[in-house]
Amino acid sequence: MRFELGDDDRAEVQMSPLIDCVFLLLIFFLVTTMMKKWEMQIPLSVPPMSASLSATKQSAGSVILSVDAAGRVYQVLGHDAYTGENSYAPIPDMDGFLSELRANAGTQIRIDVAAFRDVPVSTVIALFDQCQIHGFSRTRVRLGSKPYESVALR
Repeated sequence: MRFELGDDDRAEVQMSPLIDCVFLLLIFFLVTTMMKKWEMQIPLSVPPMSASLSATKQSAGSVILSVDAAGRVYQVLGHDAYTGENSYAPIPDMDGFLSELRANAGTQIRIDVAAFRDVPVSTVIALFDQCQIHGFSRTRVRLGSKPYESVALR
């Protein structure tokens, strides 16, 4: 059955509810954008890296390796908690070092890789790969200090 619509009965889209919805969306996005800007401006006081002793603190049964931006690897030998100074020993042959470590301490020893922000991720991954090739499975990375800034080589 077909209905005939006259000129007065035409279907129209009401513009005022559509304009209301657009303004509500505009207000919503403006408010959320402002909230993001305010969140970014929250003042945070992050402690300096030297305040964290765990970056170079050696726990029992672990070895800490430090990497610099050039890819040189050092073993952290000691950490003075009072001054924040570290003592490092360069590792010229990483494969030889890991083989000797495996022979002396086994593969269950924890190896911590302390890398500073400017160390490329590929360098850290290559070090992890070397550790896995030699059978070490308890390897982790943490933020460390730059070995070449506070080097006291032995």
